[in-house]
Amino acid sequence: MICRRDHLALLIAATLALLSCGAAEQRPTPLERARAHLAAGEAYEAEILLDRLIADGADRTTLAAYLGEAALAQGNLARARDWLSDESFSQDTRGLGYRMLGRLAIAQGDLVEAGRTFDRALGVIPSDPDLWVDIGRLRYLGGEQFQALEASERAIQVNPQSAAALLFRGQLVRDSQGPMVGVAWFARAVEVQPNNFPLRVEYAASLGDSGRAKDALKVLRGADGRAVSDPKGLFVQAVLAARAGDNLLARSLLQRSDLERSDIPAALLLSSIIDLSAGNCASAAQTLDRLYAKQPDNRRVADLYAYALSCSGRDRELVDQFAEHATSERGTPYLRTLVARSFEALDDRVSAARFLDMATKPVDGLRVLPGSMPPHVNVVGGAPAGLEARDGIRSALADGQPTAALERAKAFARSYPGSSDAFGLLGDAQYAAGNKPAARDAYRYAVTVRRPWPLVLRLAQSEPDQTAVRSLVEQFVRNNPANGEAAAVLADIYAREGKWAEAAQLLDHAMKLGQARVPWIVAARSVASSKLGDKQGALDYALQAHALQPLNPIAVSTLIAALPPEDMATRHELEIKLRSLMRR
Repeated sequence: MICRRDHLALLIAATLALLSCGAAEQRPTPLERARAHLAAGEAYEAEILLDRLIADGADRTTLAAYLGEAALAQGNLARARDWLSDESFSQDTRGLGYRMLGRLAIAQGDLVEAGRTFDRALGVIPSDPDLWVDIGRLRYLGGEQFQALEASERAIQVNPQSAAALLFRGQLVRDSQGPMVGVAWFARAVEVQPNNFPLRVEYAASLGDSGRAKDALKVLRGADGRAVSDPKGLFVQAVLAARAGDNLLARSLLQRSDLERSDIPAALLLSSIIDLSAGNCASAAQTLDRLYAKQPDNRRVADLYAYALSCSGRDRELVDQFAEHATSERGTPYLRTLVARSFEALDDRVSAARFLDMATKPVDGLRVLPGSMPPHVNVVGGAPAGLEARDGIRSALADGQPTAALERAKAFARSYPGSSDAFGLLGDAQYAAGNKPAARDAYRYAVTVRRPWPLVLRLAQSEPDQTAVRSLVEQFVRNNPANGEAAAVLADIYAREGKWAEAAQLLDHAMKLGQARVPWIVAARSVASSKLGDKQGALDYALQAHALQPLNPIAVSTLIAALPPEDMATRHELEIKLRSLMRR
């Protein structure tokens, strides 16, 4: 009995000891808690814990790298420099310290220095997936997109469960294949770090771009729900509300995000779209004036700004601001139409006719592809020469000098063999020079990393096999359901094949996505209605297209076809106008 009691006492003691050990294991140290906050994207909470440790006399060299990381995550470059610049890192944090120095160099626009610092980090932590992600982001910024893809693959190989690696891979996949494909990678990353709310915001944004608004809201509300009230999370919700037509909710969410007051371009654009949808043209014009000053080469911004000026009755300002712009290769048919209408309102019918004539002429399809390389950074490998070469190619193409453009483009691609932009420009130059097969090869290479719609459209134009063209555009529309122009182009392909029901559905989708003011798209919807036996719908759409651009031959001919047989007088008048337009 005594023996049993002794055994019982020992068992109780052992159990208590195990419980106490378990309790100790469940209590992470303040540093461990700070690192967990950093991993979850909670830089402010991490910084508080780290500052307390410093105040309590902790070794600066042990914490400097973490404090630098927290400061960088909050955009406080001055504080990050204070902790990182003297490189006083402990042995265990040297690799992290060099990584943070590299990030600091990127934030300061010095990609060359970032590359050197990441090389030092590689010497200390060669198998750190987060380092490979940083290297990949550096390469992407430096115009080395293919090398960025390789770095992302290396990060996944090192640790398939790294949330940072999965996030980066998802972003690259989204660029090359569209948001519908990228969401799968973001989902995997969220499974690894469910409480990382910046990651949830990225995931939700891609779901929204994929047309899955309910799923996007569910992701934002998941875990502890903090992603819902994060500024970027609020912005994603504002975009979703605007797409659903709820302007009041969209405005409220955007104001709560406070991003518009920070002059974030995406927030300014959304604000202007909300105002235009609500009929507040003057307010939209003010916002777009700020945005246009930041992005003068953005065609969508120029068109929206001009429209805001037009609908607020500021015709003189519109003409002064956009007449010269509209005559350049950057001017869209829509912008030229708006300028023409303003000249007409100012009783300058000669100028109005000139711009309407430009607006009705078909676009040749070749516009210089925009690059993604930020103009202010010091790019790895000799940025000034690279940027000058890129701009030289664009200038030569814009000036109608395809031979000079091609020579420069070939040299640019040789100097930057990892740049999707370089091969996109090479394709443009080959296309302008009349060598469509060579252009197609360059475009195909470029889209393996970046697949923006203008590049896909260019590839389609260089492709002689119409089955391949249809497949290419179908894939893009499937993976980018929020792109209205792409949906309209696919509808045009289906129309040529006699698939009128599918074409009508796609055209309706395109017009809901902002294409309802594009004459040829509305005219195409009229034709689809006619083919489907809806005569009244055909007439209504034809009248809309004609009202948008009365001197557009497509709009005029579509209206002629949609008119009732008994309306002979109107038909005769329109036929005279069409013959006049076709003689120009």
